[in-house]
Amino acid sequence: MQNNAMSKKIIKQGKWQRIFGFGKSYFFTIVTDHYQIVLSGGSVAVSDSRTGERLFKKSGFNYLYTGDVSRDEHVLAALENGKHFYIFSLQNFELQKRVTLPRGYESIDGYPSFSVDGGELIVPVSIYRAGEYRYFLCRYDTAAYNLFSMEQIGYDKFPAWPVF
Repeated sequence: MQNNAMSKKIIKQGKWQRIFGFGKSYFFTIVTDHYQIVLSGGSVAVSDSRTGERLFKKSGFNYLYTGDVSRDEHVLAALENGKHFYIFSLQNFELQKRVTLPRGYESIDGYPSFSVDGGELIVPVSIYRAGEYRYFLCRYDTAAYNLFSMEQIGYDKFPAWPVF
């Protein structure tokens, strides 16, 4: 008999709970006061966290696996395992912006976070140079999602997916 139990890890950083999981039809879930958001690589789905009613679903993405929700629950930042992140309105569920990461950098196996004051979105990125990976935190303003700083960090400070 096949074991269908899901292996999962929970990260509680910032205001919301993030659940990384294998074994079901989803990979990454964000649970907020009002929403349950499932990012499954090819799609993002938003449901009411109290009733379970599906409010929104958009497909057609590649490697869209992690994200964060602003403290006021108005914005979802969804990060692909690659070169972009997407900003969705949780008020009207429209895609507001697609942002390309700095040239040559990728976000692989990391997750973004809104700052406590909501003024920044912090996106982990890496680049392979001279035979090694180098890790950075990119800081974007949340008014227009323009990059305003990059800070090199060690891998031990990189907000990476949990190891299963």
